[in-house]
Amino acid sequence: MLTNPPIRRSIMLLCFGAAGLLLAAEWRMLQARVEVATPLQFSRISRLGMFLEQSPIVSMVHQPKLVIRLQSRQLEFYVDDELVKSYDIAVGQADWETPTGQFTVLDLRQDPLWQHPITGEAVPAGPENPLGSRWIGFTHDGGYHIGIHGTNQEDLVGQAVSHGCVRMRDHEIQEVFAEIAIGTPIIVSAN
Repeated sequence: MLTNPPIRRSIMLLCFGAAGLLLAAEWRMLQARVEVATPLQFSRISRLGMFLEQSPIVSMVHQPKLVIRLQSRQLEFYVDDELVKSYDIAVGQADWETPTGQFTVLDLRQDPLWQHPITGEAVPAGPENPLGSRWIGFTHDGGYHIGIHGTNQEDLVGQAVSHGCVRMRDHEIQEVFAEIAIGTPIIVSAN
């Protein structure tokens, strides 16, 4: 039993802080599922949102967001709605366009294995891998996984050349990868 009040208060603060962070993570996961919510589910999610917006924990949590602008071929990295940095990107080519909409980070991988979407050929991590050293998956289109990744063809950044993915220079995707987590919002805009 803890009889020292400052220690007891510190432990309570840690417990409430951990619970708040878990609640914030659950909120982000629920937001991603709102698209197909029933009115009852939406009501519960709305109440949770109002609670989280009033929580002091929200102001203490680093909140990154990625905005992809297809027309200008830019990826913008925001923290707490403040633009931190913009990056040049390559986007999907004709008939393989990068999908637009609101997404969240679903998968993060270092040194990913690449599988060609048409031939099925697999390429392990290394200099020949078209995904570069990082993969940030955010959606599935048909049977294809779509994400943001590095590239071994950095001269193609700025063009519409991919099979729906967003390509970045490898050293730049490493910067972005280090700052985000599963559940980070991604907005893909046509303009």
